[in-house]
Amino acid sequence: MRNPYRLPALALLLIVTVFPILPAMAERVVVDMAGRSVTVPDTVRRVATIGPVPVLNSLVFAVGGQGTIANGLPPNLGGARWKYQYLLAPGLEARPVIQGSEGGPSLEGIIALAPEVVLTMDRRTVEAAERVGLATLYLSWRQPEEVKAVIGLLARLYGVPEAGRTYDAVFDAMMARVVKRLAGRPEAERPRVLYASLKRLTQPHLIAEWWIAQAGGRSVTDDGRTAESLTFSLEQLLAWNPEVLIVSSPAEVAEAYADPRFSGLAAIRHRRVHAVPMGAHLWGNRTAEQPLTVLWAATVIRPDLFGDIHMTDEVAAFYRDVFGFSLSPEMAAEILAGRPGQ
Repeated sequence: MRNPYRLPALALLLIVTVFPILPAMAERVVVDMAGRSVTVPDTVRRVATIGPVPVLNSLVFAVGGQGTIANGLPPNLGGARWKYQYLLAPGLEARPVIQGSEGGPSLEGIIALAPEVVLTMDRRTVEAAERVGLATLYLSWRQPEEVKAVIGLLARLYGVPEAGRTYDAVFDAMMARVVKRLAGRPEAERPRVLYASLKRLTQPHLIAEWWIAQAGGRSVTDDGRTAESLTFSLEQLLAWNPEVLIVSSPAEVAEAYADPRFSGLAAIRHRRVHAVPMGAHLWGNRTAEQPLTVLWAATVIRPDLFGDIHMTDEVAAFYRDVFGFSLSPEMAAEILAGRPGQ
């Protein structure tokens, strides 16, 4: 099997012929989330986002760097569902695709982009890119609130510290509103919640354990696990009997109601199955939109406490303040319905 990190002759040629003719520019040092000191240009004009591309892009959007992203989305992530990646970063759809549907990108592809900085959450990519002299920042995001640290790092990279402060303020204010309404409520009031792919019987993202709890629910899959995904049996699902079921698309909502295997679940009987919203990224995953995830989840998990929240207004305000993008009410509504581009 071809090693995607092997340095072919073409890559060597690019290094020796392309890189030397780039004009000299002022430089500075940025410390990444692995504690590495990385020399970067004073003004960053071209970056490559390698690994979970939509997640990384959403973080870059939050600091106004969308115009610097040099690569497109992997081929399995194209199409209308990713409408807001393309709206937030005009021209993204036409940029070179250097990463396949599975596995890492070719080092040759990264070099051909000639990025000034590579952004990645993958240590192998850091090592490979460093070997050929590419400035590479490692972005770590394991704990939920580390999104603020990641965006703070990118704000320093782009020389816009105010963007990091804005994001922190929006994140903290939104979380504080949820905490205040849930304060003093007994644990027994918290509904049983499952975020899952019912086709695969999998809870796909560890971060859901955090946003479900923050939103006032009890995640039935929260057993102290550290693995990113968790697979379970139909028998286990029936034993959990979630009262609220959150899935990744409107199509899955319809499938859940139609599947006779699930008909006895409390969430099915009480019509409490919801598609997670989809904007710059799917809100159930890691995304710069994480505080919106918590607020939205609170409205569907605890409508008794959050029923007066107008989420279309909240989404529009977040996109304006964080992404610098003006959403129409119709756009906000399609994001909340999980139906971008439909």
